[in-house]
Amino acid sequence: MNQRIYLDNAATTPLLPEVIECITQTSKNIFGNPSSIYKEGAAAKSLIEESRKILSNFLETSPSQVFFTSCGTESSNMIIQAAVRNLNVKTIISSPIEHPCVLYSCKEYAQQGGIQLKYLSPDQFGRIDLNELEFILQQSEAPSLVSLIHTHNELGSITPIKSISEICKKYNAYYHSDTVQSIGSVPLNVTELDIDFATGSGHKFHGPKGIGFVYIKEPTLIKPFIYGGSQERNMRSGTENIIGIAAMAKALQINTESFEQKLNQLNILNNYLKSGLHTNGLSESYNTPDTEFNPKILSVNFSEQKGIEWLLMNLDINGISASGGSACSSGTEKSSHVLNYIRPNAKGRTVRFSFSHLNTLEELDRTIEILLKILKPNI
Repeated sequence: MNQRIYLDNAATTPLLPEVIECITQTSKNIFGNPSSIYKEGAAAKSLIEESRKILSNFLETSPSQVFFTSCGTESSNMIIQAAVRNLNVKTIISSPIEHPCVLYSCKEYAQQGGIQLKYLSPDQFGRIDLNELEFILQQSEAPSLVSLIHTHNELGSITPIKSISEICKKYNAYYHSDTVQSIGSVPLNVTELDIDFATGSGHKFHGPKGIGFVYIKEPTLIKPFIYGGSQERNMRSGTENIIGIAAMAKALQINTESFEQKLNQLNILNNYLKSGLHTNGLSESYNTPDTEFNPKILSVNFSEQKGIEWLLMNLDINGISASGGSACSSGTEKSSHVLNYIRPNAKGRTVRFSFSHLNTLEELDRTIEILLKILKPNI
């Protein structure tokens, strides 16, 4: 029996062996409460701060600007809440194809009243028009929050953080970027990029689920997100997830080792699959642009044809794990608000293949074989 091929690394990633070992050793040896003043508590606190330093080094910022959370969704919710509650934001500028954690948070505050929610109009690859952003900021009631994803989770397109930041600073707007899909595959110097907020999630770069973080440029401007103890420098009370924090830091540390080599591997995998799909007449078009994209993601449009209705199910049956999202809901497939926006009249099916450095060219050869078997069985 063939081993399964996992090509949904934008959804989650398998734990690296070193991360599993970190979880095991931390579970066995670091059991103290970090808020306790005796030896066991001090050891736990020290591990948390060592982990915080690893994350801050990756982001090239101060450890005092990094806070641990449970996930990327919590982090983005926290930032949008803080912007409204603490920074007196009156206008939120975002995109209709943001991740739901941003999209629905923005909608909620707009529905509660007092907040104007304005959307940009991304193109067919999810790219925004910087001139449109500047025009909207010119017309917006200050202060404003701009919340735009960096690596788009469905399309793979990359938003120009530095250019957006420069426009935001020109109009005294705050800038939050959901960088969940970027951490571990794209360098991010938040100090140089000069953004106000960024978010990450451990399970997107071979760490465990249930642990994330948020970068806050000016923490003193933000009130506590959760009240109680003094954890996370009073920002987020509650006993810390020591095992998750240590494992996430270990995963990021490993990902940043031979970083260029891993990024090159992602580019090779992306180009190889794209070339194979084209050579075999399998792909109609792509939602991932040819430039300014994260190579971990390739969103493919398969044309309407026999066997297309159950493409994802048949891929699964044949040992391929990939994700979809279609303009029209079919069976148990959930409609994608992103594809509904960028391709409202599309036929066929879209499949998002997403890679990690653990994938191989042999796996992609097998994927092409299976797609041919499903879509072109008579060839």
